Amino acid sequence: MAGSPPQRVVVEVTPRWRAIMAAQGVDWSTRVLRDRLLGRWIKVRGWMLLDVEHQNASENTAPGRERNWRATAWEIHPITSIEVVERPAR
Repeated sequence: MAGSPPQRVVVEVTPRWRAIMAAQGVDWSTRVLRDRLLGRWIKVRGWMLLDVEHQNASENTAPGRERNWRATAWEIHPITSIEVVERPAR
């Protein structure tokens, strides 16, 4: 929620991981995650993926491009864990 679009890092919850979490009794639906996480600092873990489809919209691979909407073409996809954390000290 802080920073401009070229400072954002993409993280994705996949249908498979939603199902894995549901089997453990944890709801990773979009609505529940949004309600629980919006406006909070979080730590996510998962697999790194270079999303080549978005290299032309990423600050690290197309620097200074006016329509960049993400910091990097790398993303965490899929997410395998999500944790709410305290805001880092400045």
